[in-house]
Amino acid sequence: MEILFLILSVFALIVTIIFGFLQVIVHLRRGDLKFLKRFPFVTISSEGDIHAKAVKKGHRRKSKRRSKRKILITFLSLTVLGIILLLTSTLFVQEAVAGRRRPIAVMVFKNRTGESSFDYLSEAIPNLLITNLEQSRYLRVMTWERMHDLLKAMGREEVKTIDEELGFELCRMDGIEVIVLGSFTKAGDMFVTDVKVLDVETKRLLQTTSSKGEGVASILKRQIDELSRDISRGVGLSERKIESTKLRITDVTTNSMDAYNYFLRGREDYEKFYYDDARKFLERAIELDSTFAVAHLYLALVYEILGNNIEVRNKTYERARTFSEKSTEKERLYIEACYASTIERDQEKKFRILKQMTAKYPNEKRAHFTLTTYYYYKGLFYEAIEESNKALELDPNFGAAINMLAYTYAKMGKYDAAIEYFKRYAAVSPGDANPFDSMGEIYFRMGLFDEAIAKFKEAVEVKPDFYLSYWKIAYLYALKEDYPEAMKWVDRFIAIAPSPSKKADGYQWRGFYHYWLGNLDQSLNDLQKATDVWESIGSKGCKAFVDWIRGWIYYDRGDLEPGLRSYSHWLNNRIENNPARKPFYTAVYSFYLGLVDLKQGQTDSAKSRVAEIKSLLLEIDIDDKDFIKFRYDLLNGEVLQAEKHLEQAIVVCEKALKLKIPSMYIGNILSYNTPLPKDVLARAYLQKGELDKAIAEYERLVIVDPKSQDRYLIHPKYHYLLAKLYEEKGLKEKAIEQYKRFLEIWKDADEDMQELIDARMRLNNILK
Repeated sequence: MEILFLILSVFALIVTIIFGFLQVIVHLRRGDLKFLKRFPFVTISSEGDIHAKAVKKGHRRKSKRRSKRKILITFLSLTVLGIILLLTSTLFVQEAVAGRRRPIAVMVFKNRTGESSFDYLSEAIPNLLITNLEQSRYLRVMTWERMHDLLKAMGREEVKTIDEELGFELCRMDGIEVIVLGSFTKAGDMFVTDVKVLDVETKRLLQTTSSKGEGVASILKRQIDELSRDISRGVGLSERKIESTKLRITDVTTNSMDAYNYFLRGREDYEKFYYDDARKFLERAIELDSTFAVAHLYLALVYEILGNNIEVRNKTYERARTFSEKSTEKERLYIEACYASTIERDQEKKFRILKQMTAKYPNEKRAHFTLTTYYYYKGLFYEAIEESNKALELDPNFGAAINMLAYTYAKMGKYDAAIEYFKRYAAVSPGDANPFDSMGEIYFRMGLFDEAIAKFKEAVEVKPDFYLSYWKIAYLYALKEDYPEAMKWVDRFIAIAPSPSKKADGYQWRGFYHYWLGNLDQSLNDLQKATDVWESIGSKGCKAFVDWIRGWIYYDRGDLEPGLRSYSHWLNNRIENNPARKPFYTAVYSFYLGLVDLKQGQTDSAKSRVAEIKSLLLEIDIDDKDFIKFRYDLLNGEVLQAEKHLEQAIVVCEKALKLKIPSMYIGNILSYNTPLPKDVLARAYLQKGELDKAIAEYERLVIVDPKSQDRYLIHPKYHYLLAKLYEEKGLKEKAIEQYKRFLEIWKDADEDMQELIDARMRLNNILK
């Protein structure tokens, strides 16, 4: 109606202007002297003056009636014009005001049924109303999460019911103009929901309404839609605007109240990092409504974190997208962003969607947080800090954003700032294990290994099933060469792992440590267990990573054929899974082939691998260049040594790129420790006859300097090789110490290991 009135008003205005114009022109053309007297500023030509004088007498004889009529017409025209201008300007002001989304909040509803089994409706009903009202382009609705963020900021996050006074305070904190309070009751099978709509500033009652229906199902089927329309009226929206908004809740959520309840519980557990509990609730929601798009999304996210069956995870993302029309616009954007990242593997598309979200929903803190992680992994640390701060402006106690901000400062080498943010993270997340786990990782990077172990242990004390800290404790003990303790913590990790994929991670680590300790059979047995698990859940990529580890173990043992097969399986899977990174994977494979060539005495072939890697460096993404440059330098040094160009080999190895300390993810740390032998510089010194320099290099390799950037595990064979050099130098006491250290570490190694046999013999000879 407003648009129709606007069109008619504009038309009337145009007609009035034309009419007024004609009145002037007609009088002017006629030389009306009365007109000229009323408007003395109007002038006419001399010819017009003559004509005016000629007709002047005629006008004097006109009747008074005609004169009055013209005055009346002029007056009415001006009056109509003024009214139209007033109405039109008022309408434009109203439209401008309407263009602003009016802020509104829906509080927790009170359960007046007297039955605690319906307590869940206290949150379910307002959540549904929020979802429905969010569809209106005329309203800005406070999200449920935002309300809890404000409660946390007030130190009242444990509040289950929100009375009027607390509700008004929350609204004032967030600039909300209208508040919705409500309750529900039950009489027999009849459910009745009552709502009050109030102005926050004046506390004036704007609207009261109620809706009723038979059974809980009626809440979804009709009550939410009816209440949403009445609330919109109370806010002041016209019928046209209400009708233009899609206010049918079952079109954007689910048609099952039970499914919605399980979804809310699953989402809550997901936010708390209780992923296995979240999985159970979300799977139940999907069982009750297989078209519930946002439940599929959260379930896919949980599957991804738990590492469950990859095929099932992908199908869950597909279903979320298939049914995304049955979700809100904001949820559809989230679905598209996650789908782009995981299924399409298009991180740039995900980035564009997230930017669109933050522009359209500036108060959506999780969109800002997700952008933070994008910038972080891109190495754009200042942009990551900016997005973290935007999220924290919305929720100063947003633990995940504080955590990410701390990691960003750590990546920049600002450890003091990182620790302060982790302490803040712990303060806002009492009872949460993750802040201590995060602090443990920063202490690891700082070289404070004992402090790191203490923090990781604190994490598992807070939450004994916080499995992530277990393998990190194991790695730190291995870094300190306390392998019995390391193996204990790996076994604990396997025992408490919440999913098959996490157990497989544990088998990988245990298999690696068994190899490190000289137990090839046990190593391959655990790696096969990991492979079996990955095959059972359809994770070809993780299975390929086991082939990566096998390839290095076989290489180190001199079993080149099975090693090549394993590494080839890894390469084929990686390229098939992510063809865009083919240059990177090809360079990694060429490095491995080059080392195999050298073991077979094929120096020219190995040299060609060096050239191939150098050419591939031009095609490799900047994020991967250091990883490949490190391997290029290492292989180049090996080839130069094999060609007897020892001076060049030494120069190359001394200037070789040093890898940065990796983040403590299982895949990162395992790949960081390959290739296994990194003593090419020591061997070059030895081959050149510089025994003292060779000894000094091995002495460097058998310790972990906390001040350095090295966090490699110490290869046990380095102790054996250093002992031989001490023996050659005549330093018997030092040789004995290193032989004993080697034999202690390898006390359970396979009896046919050549190094083990030789070390025992040499030690016995020295001790005689």
